[in-house]
Amino acid sequence: MAKKRKLKKEVIILIFIGAFLIVYTLAFNLGTYLDKNNETPVKQAQEEEDTRSLMTQISVKNKIYISDSKVENIKIEKEYWEGMKFLFSEFSKIRTPESYESIYNGYSDDGIRFSTDLNYFRVYTVKKEEFYKIPIENKKEVEKILRDSIYTSFDLIKQYKTWDNVELAYGGQVKKVHKWKYDDLSYKMASKRMVGKVQPEKSKERSKDNFTINIQGENYKVKVETMGKDYVKITCGDTAAYYEVYTGLYEYLRDDIFKIEQ
Repeated sequence: MAKKRKLKKEVIILIFIGAFLIVYTLAFNLGTYLDKNNETPVKQAQEEEDTRSLMTQISVKNKIYISDSKVENIKIEKEYWEGMKFLFSEFSKIRTPESYESIYNGYSDDGIRFSTDLNYFRVYTVKKEEFYKIPIENKKEVEKILRDSIYTSFDLIKQYKTWDNVELAYGGQVKKVHKWKYDDLSYKMASKRMVGKVQPEKSKERSKDNFTINIQGENYKVKVETMGKDYVKITCGDTAAYYEVYTGLYEYLRDDIFKIEQ
């Protein structure tokens, strides 16, 4: 009798194990099937995206970086890139030109690259390239946007490793910043957004104290002016841009550098 009970118990255990393995196998296969089905739309979307022109693809990118012969990997502000995208509609696609040597080079955050010699605009990846002719009447405008996007970019003034000399000015006082303090000053520079000139100029007029930062880089020279606590003006040559900023820079200059009593 005891043997029968033991045999029964073993049979029940074997049946339970067999049932578990069947259920596990079915669940695993079902999960694999669903995963494959879920991957299909993603792959199809990627394939569809790949069929678009490279110009179309780079036009929808938000993070764009640009270099010239003097500085490298400067993030283009949204407003400048919008200006370039507007001009793209004037460009006409052509075959590869006989001669081409780029002046400006750039890339998006996902690897699409571009360059221009201001006569042609090249967009390319490791597998594909496209060339576009820049109309003569748009050439100066393209050059201005690209030059301004580098030398009045907030990203440029924060690249303290390219600084050679920095001076801070307030009234008749001028203080030179030591190299080991460059990173402190850079970290205090934080932009919210690019803005027009009206509000910053009004803010400057209302502000009791304003400061100037003169930065001499390896291949460039820019001036940063505080316009009250909330704005700065970046000037390079005859080009200027205004930014709304966090108040940390103004307070650092006022309290820690020039120690102005309030």
